[in-house]
Amino acid sequence: MNQKRFAVASFVLALILVFQACKDKEITAENAATITSLNCSSATFSASATSGASFTATASVPYTGGNGASYAEGTAIASTGVTGLTATLSAGTLSNGNGTAAFVITGTPSTAGTASFAIDLGGQSCSIALPVTASKASVATLTGTVNPTTGTNGVAYTGTVTITYTGGNGGAYDVSTASSTGVEGLTATLAAGTLANGSGTLVYNIAGTPTSTGTAVFNLSLGGQTCTVSVTISASSTASTAKDTVVITYSGTSASVSNAFQNDGVTVTTSGADVTVKSTNTSKEIVYLLSGTATKGSFKIYSEYKFNITLKGVSITNSAGPAINSQSSKKATINVIGTNTLVDGTTYATSSEDQKGTLFGEGQLSFMGTGTLNVTGNNKHAIVSDDYIYVSEANIVIKSAASDGIHANDYFAMDNGSVTVTAATSNGIEAEEGYVVINGGVVTINSVNDGIAASYEGTDAAVTPYVLIKGGKITVTTTGDKGNAIKSEGYTTIGTTDAVTLTVSGKGSKGIKTGGDCTITSGTVKITTSGAAYYDTADADIAAPAGINCDKNLAIKGGTLTVTSTGTGAKGISVDGTATISGGTTTISATGTKYTYNTANTSEAKGFKSDGSFVMNNGELNIAATDDGLKSETSITINDGTVNVTKSYEAMESIIIKIAGGVVNLTATNDGLNTSYGTVSGGTESNDNSQLTVSGGIVIVTGSDAIDSNGNFTISGGTVIANGNEDIDVNGNFLVNGGFLIGAEPASNMTKAMGTASTQVGMFIKSSASVATTSLIHIEDASGKDLLTFKPKTASAYFHFSNPSLTKGGQYKIYFGGTYTGGSYIGNSSGWGLYTGGTYSNSGATLKSTTTTSSSATVNTVSF
Repeated sequence: MNQKRFAVASFVLALILVFQACKDKEITAENAATITSLNCSSATFSASATSGASFTATASVPYTGGNGASYAEGTAIASTGVTGLTATLSAGTLSNGNGTAAFVITGTPSTAGTASFAIDLGGQSCSIALPVTASKASVATLTGTVNPTTGTNGVAYTGTVTITYTGGNGGAYDVSTASSTGVEGLTATLAAGTLANGSGTLVYNIAGTPTSTGTAVFNLSLGGQTCTVSVTISASSTASTAKDTVVITYSGTSASVSNAFQNDGVTVTTSGADVTVKSTNTSKEIVYLLSGTATKGSFKIYSEYKFNITLKGVSITNSAGPAINSQSSKKATINVIGTNTLVDGTTYATSSEDQKGTLFGEGQLSFMGTGTLNVTGNNKHAIVSDDYIYVSEANIVIKSAASDGIHANDYFAMDNGSVTVTAATSNGIEAEEGYVVINGGVVTINSVNDGIAASYEGTDAAVTPYVLIKGGKITVTTTGDKGNAIKSEGYTTIGTTDAVTLTVSGKGSKGIKTGGDCTITSGTVKITTSGAAYYDTADADIAAPAGINCDKNLAIKGGTLTVTSTGTGAKGISVDGTATISGGTTTISATGTKYTYNTANTSEAKGFKSDGSFVMNNGELNIAATDDGLKSETSITINDGTVNVTKSYEAMESIIIKIAGGVVNLTATNDGLNTSYGTVSGGTESNDNSQLTVSGGIVIVTGSDAIDSNGNFTISGGTVIANGNEDIDVNGNFLVNGGFLIGAEPASNMTKAMGTASTQVGMFIKSSASVATTSLIHIEDASGKDLLTFKPKTASAYFHFSNPSLTKGGQYKIYFGGTYTGGSYIGNSSGWGLYTGGTYSNSGATLKSTTTTSSSATVNTVSF
């Protein structure tokens, strides 16, 4: 009987437990936020976005089928398409039915276009599309001053930032807003207006309530430039450490805890000096204050809400795992005060949880404060996050790392402070599936592999790996084979006013290696490579060092770029796509010898090589190279600017070369200016239909063949000055239809006169005597007008000459010798060239010929 009663009781209890379990599932399901649809196409934005301008706005996204449950703040989602922005879901409660969810968008749009955000809520997902209009405003520099410079945590703050700018273009700008980082809760707003032409000032208004102590940092962007200002936020005088903070004090192998939130969802346990926090509090960003010294200890945290770890003179050494281990997906703000040290063990205790480095975070890691954090990574990475890493300030020193110094899964961003990394076996700073953005501060890296890397090579179209340097002083040194100072699988852009110094010494290493476009807009960028080329058997190809190696397109828009490559087979700049220079000064030296693996695999020390077209619109390009100075496999176009090749085997080479403006000064031991498709049927003296045209500018060339076109050469404008063993060698048509031409060479039967189809009168002068390098050739018309005074670089007897002032049936005198006073050489050539601006005297000269040009033909052969 008792057994039956017991069986019945057990059955009833089982039913109750099953019912309760089902009930728990129902409760859990009821508490989870769910919707039936999320309508991104109907999203609205509280403000309009403009490229290059600070932006903060709220996106309101409609949904249907809400179940009335609450949801927590989301993590930041990086924009694609137009980059530079993030969208974060604001915590809230769903309506029962239809409603809207708010996403806060902040950052600075990199370009005009559409910024897309892949968002999700309540089990549904879609993509927000934020239109970004092109900025009409442009400035050269921005500097900012904030007032007042201090605030108080939890107390409303109002202030201003006065922006001083130069180089304003008079363009209109829209409203611009920027949210504070580091200490959050403040917003800087600039009303719409119009820039002055030149210099001027603008005023941002700051308002809000700081949410913590530390530094509130504002990155203010306008007109393509960025400046950083900050406000120091101190603790409220009414707050007490015991009330507002969980205090953890380490002492050797033990730790003491004062937990102000023990009744508010925070549990702290200790085992020796190993401290573990579990927090279910979702209403406050709790501060965990760490101090003291742990010789064998750690800090681990599980938290359902973002939190703050304040390091105040703490030293933690953990021989069996990470020193600090955040198992929370929420943001951890690391406030660095005083001098702090974190050291992990070479071997970690077995764990089912991720523990990838000395300071590890499952969620975001955001560094602030004015102190120093020293980190040693003995097992793997020194600082690592499975989300993003952001440095608003603080002095971070990676003493050593078994793998990467700083490793972020999503992205690494820095606005101020300093980061120093020593990574003896791997990378300095790596963003595994995202990007690296540096807006300010000081970065110093010594690594074996890549210094700064955005290394994602996967197929997820939502991930755009890139490196963007908008400010800060960057110094990177790498020593490993095929190590790159800066490497991006996407694009790389440098636009800082500070110095960027990149030094690589390993075999096959590059200063900048980018899988996408490379753009340099400002700053002083110095790249030095000293490693040699070598044959990589794994790739079955030669790995050649280069200052810049760009897989797509290169644009140099400003700044000062210096590339020095000294290793065997090392190149200055190598571009797979197109290359465009529109400003700045670029200086390249590639002085290594040729590398030969076998007859089919060689690497020459070229200055600037582009597989696509090369275009020079402005600026200055200086090259000294053992092999080719400037070479394009497609075409070279010079519209303006200055190109100086002071040393080369062949100075400028392509299939098509068009010179329309600027100054081109070329020196070569072989061909100075060469157009060719390569060897063709019929031999190297046949017309391969390559094209060399000069329609403007100044072209000064010297070489064995100063100008060598395997196709056609046409002059319609500008000034061409050539001197060589053979001044002009043309396989096809040689036409002078305008411009000024003087070519000089020793007596040679290879040189031929201009083509008879030329429309401008010219002379082909053949002398039995040479003009010495200390002498002159002078031509004047019947009235004594100076048409040519030229000093050759090498003793010359044959001359090509054409001047718009030459006429049919005109009489001209040709002198050898004489003197020229005043004036200068056209194009600033050194020691030889075409004189202008002075006075010629025929005293001591020899009149070699008085000739009259043909009344019908344009080409006149003059022999004496």
